[in-house]
Amino acid sequence: MTDLSLSNLSVSDPAPCPLGTRWAAWKIYVFMRCASGGTHLTPEERTAVLRARRRRLSWTPVSPLSVEWTVGPGDATLLAGGEGLLSGRRHLHASTRIGTRTIHVDWATGTGGGPGFSYKLVRIYVDGVLVDEQAHGGCSLGFTLWGGPALAVVRRAHAVGVASDWFRGGQPPTVWLLRPDRGK
Repeated sequence: MTDLSLSNLSVSDPAPCPLGTRWAAWKIYVFMRCASGGTHLTPEERTAVLRARRRRLSWTPVSPLSVEWTVGPGDATLLAGGEGLLSGRRHLHASTRIGTRTIHVDWATGTGGGPGFSYKLVRIYVDGVLVDEQAHGGCSLGFTLWGGPALAVVRRAHAVGVASDWFRGGQPPTVWLLRPDRGK
């Protein structure tokens, strides 16, 4: 098992992180589409995510991608705490290329209060455009957000994704190369 403690992660990343630090103040309700309407998404992100979800097919994992997780903006080790910021913030991200396409995956966790909540977030970008987002978390009032698999089609016969159990444990998910399932 790979050791992913913060001491083994590098801080530099060759490309700027599209998520940045804005997530560091998000409360859990931003992910509840019925309550917030996805207000944490920019109009461009909302359009891209909705378009990507319509293109989902059945995909089969081919192999895990070798990615290096680095500390991202908003992580508690890089951004001091302050009013309105989540406690327990952790943000790791990784970038890779498939052909000419640049893939960027963000994994962030946060906890907060009033009422108490925690969540984990995974986002996949292709060429700097958000293609999918999944969140999983819970609140002391008794509700839960259930994150599913995150998937980004890179080209007709290739996609990258994380499995539906990506939120289990305190480590970032395995990023998979996927191919369309042509049936048995």
